[in-house]
Amino acid sequence: MKKRNCNNSLHDSLIQSIQTLQKSKYGKGNKNKLTSIQSALKLANPLFTSTTNSDNTKHKVINFRNIEQAEQIPLILDEFANNFENQCLEKNGASAKNYSLFSVTLLKIIKTLNADKKRGLLSAHGINILNNMFVKHPVEYKKIEIRDPLRFVFVIIELAIDAEQNLSKNYEFDIILLRQIVPLMQRYHMKYDNALLQINDEFKKMSKFRLTVSIGERHKEIVKIFLQYAMTQLPLEDKISRAKNIIEKIIFEDSDSVVLEYYGLLKLCFNDKEICPHLVKIVKTKNRTGRRFANTILDEISKL
Repeated sequence: MKKRNCNNSLHDSLIQSIQTLQKSKYGKGNKNKLTSIQSALKLANPLFTSTTNSDNTKHKVINFRNIEQAEQIPLILDEFANNFENQCLEKNGASAKNYSLFSVTLLKIIKTLNADKKRGLLSAHGINILNNMFVKHPVEYKKIEIRDPLRFVFVIIELAIDAEQNLSKNYEFDIILLRQIVPLMQRYHMKYDNALLQINDEFKKMSKFRLTVSIGERHKEIVKIFLQYAMTQLPLEDKISRAKNIIEKIIFEDSDSVVLEYYGLLKLCFNDKEICPHLVKIVKTKNRTGRRFANTILDEISKL
């Protein structure tokens, strides 16, 4: 059974440092924010476990005396990230569950700041922290695990949206991050008729980590980005199999609104040069339907 090493934990030292700052004159302007940060960090305690005590070193409390008030929270964020990498990723593994809890803690720390450009930059920095970690510690997926990886993806989207809203421009995702999300997106694409609808539906139903969040159009757009990249990374055989299935759904579905949803999913692979010739071949083997809308879609596919 894993046991907290309270005497040695860098995480405990960070929380103690924040408590000391809060009681001092240097934390006067951030007292309420520091309370919220401590609550978030305490919920992240499960990340910092070890089976044995590696040493008896007591880590020093961070001195915030020479740190400007505006830089206190960014410093706490970076310290937490360093602790997570050193004491969790390197000792307890880079599971999607660990990354999920770490990422939501980052987000909660960031959201203690007022909404402005500085917070937007910190959200973008949070994603960059993850990118750097992925290089050395890629996400480890269990064979049938879905819940924790989906929560992890949800928090990444929230970080991106927070950066976008505060910087007034769309966030461009690094290829390193996209590769980490591929296994989950591919599982959804191969398992469900429409992964886009399924993921967004699960986002609405899932626990939001006590965050006030509304699932909107931008969530859907970012899921499209993730899913589109993942679809391009599938083996050709799987691409063809799923394309056939989606086209059949378009042909046999009676509701035009549902057909439109399937068409939106299929369009994600229109820029994939490997699959496009096969889409044309598939459509040419299918008889036209009695519905004009579906036939228009089939005609468009045949011209790719």
